[in-house]
Amino acid sequence: METIEPPRLRARQGRKLGDRRVRIARPHEPYFRYAAERTLVARPQASAPRSRTGRVLARVRRALFGRPLSIHEEIGERLSKSKALAIFSSDAISSSAYASEEILRVLVLAGAGALLVSPQVSIAIALLLAIVALSYRQVFRVFPNGGGAYAVARSELTVLVALVAAAALLIDYVMTVAVSTSSALDQLASLLPAAGPFKVEIAASVIALMTVANLRGLRESGNIFAVPTYLFVGLALAIVGLGAVNIVTGAAHSLPPQPNAKPIGWSRSACCWSSRPSRVDPSP
Repeated sequence: METIEPPRLRARQGRKLGDRRVRIARPHEPYFRYAAERTLVARPQASAPRSRTGRVLARVRRALFGRPLSIHEEIGERLSKSKALAIFSSDAISSSAYASEEILRVLVLAGAGALLVSPQVSIAIALLLAIVALSYRQVFRVFPNGGGAYAVARSELTVLVALVAAAALLIDYVMTVAVSTSSALDQLASLLPAAGPFKVEIAASVIALMTVANLRGLRESGNIFAVPTYLFVGLALAIVGLGAVNIVTGAAHSLPPQPNAKPIGWSRSACCWSSRPSRVDPSP
């Protein structure tokens, strides 16, 4: 707003001679609140729809996404460490659900003996994640108020590099949701074959629910996604623990290598690396 109309004084004469009342008339008072001199703060009525259809759509939007938050309320949209860990680590954790399977699919083409290389590939990926974690610890010290790939690239490099990083993150977000959802439905179809013909419909419904949950705000989405993340971590640790128990008790049996197995080359190792977790970027 370029100009703000100052408040006007309205004088009213009383019943008796000399009685006079003065009332401050503030323009646009139903829609704006005077916070300070030449400063207006919009009230909820300022953005309320006027038509009947608009009011109905506003109720539906409020029921799905919650009420709009003001700038002063955004400070409350913060996550605890336990919830933030579940949100920001969900990409790498979800990648582990299908990346291991893709690594084994590539290695098995070279024979059963090539599966012996899988621990080395896993160790290399773990080292890569450790390097990323250490780099972000340094970023957090330089940007204590928060900074992802875009903020760091714009501050330390150029705007063009920052835009490239932001575009890459957006593409990666889309690919992460698409690949994770399709992989989850493939595993669901292997458990429940009857759900196979409806994988597309189920995937669209799951993505729609994820979209609504994210649009409800950071705090509410943290409450929603923290439970399945920790449940997945618990199940993964249970599987690892069960495998360790089988090894100790002698219940696990190793397969002998094939006699005609050939050594794995660098090209197949590169294919294994292409199935690693794609991103660990806690961009705000």
